Amino acid sequence: MKSNERGLTELEERLEKMIAQLEQMKKMLESIALDEMCEAKAYRDMAKACTDEHARWELFLIAFDSIVHREIAWALMRAITSTIMFARDLLFYKPAPEEAQRVLEMVQTHLSMEKLAQSSYEDLIPLAEPGTTLRKLLELLVEEEKKHARLAESVIKRLRERTSQQQG
Repeated sequence: MKSNERGLTELEERLEKMIAQLEQMKKMLESIALDEMCEAKAYRDMAKACTDEHARWELFLIAFDSIVHREIAWALMRAITSTIMFARDLLFYKPAPEEAQRVLEMVQTHLSMEKLAQSSYEDLIPLAEPGTTLRKLLELLVEEEKKHARLAESVIKRLRERTSQQQG
C-alpha cells in the first residue's frame, strides 16, 4: 500500500478528494432544486390556464420533468450526505484480513441482486412516457445496474486471485 507525501494511501486520497467535491455539489444542488421547484409551479399554472390542448400537454410535460428534476436534486443532496458519511467512515475503518472470504461470498450474492435490479428497471421503462426525464432515468438505471454487475464480477475475480495467491 503506497502512501503519498501526506501519508495517505491512494484510496484515502481519492476519498478525501471526493468528499470535497461532493460538499461543493451539495451546495449547488440546493439552488438547482429551488429553481426547479419554481419552474414546476410556473409550468403547472401555465398548463392549467392554457386553452390549446396540444400546448397544454407540452406544458404538462415540462412541469412533469421539472418536478422530477426537483426531486432528483433533493434526492441527490440526501444521497451525497449519506455518501460523505460513508466515505468518512471508510477512511477510518481498517478491515481485518479474515473478512476477505466473507466479502467474496457477499459480493457473489449481490451480483445476482444487480441482475434482478436491472431486470426490474427494464420492466418499468415501457410504463414511462417516451422522451421524459423519468424514461431516461430508468434507462440510465438499467445501464448503471449493468455497470454494477461488471464491477462486482471484477471484484470477485480480484478477490479470488488474491485468495489463491495467499493460499499458494
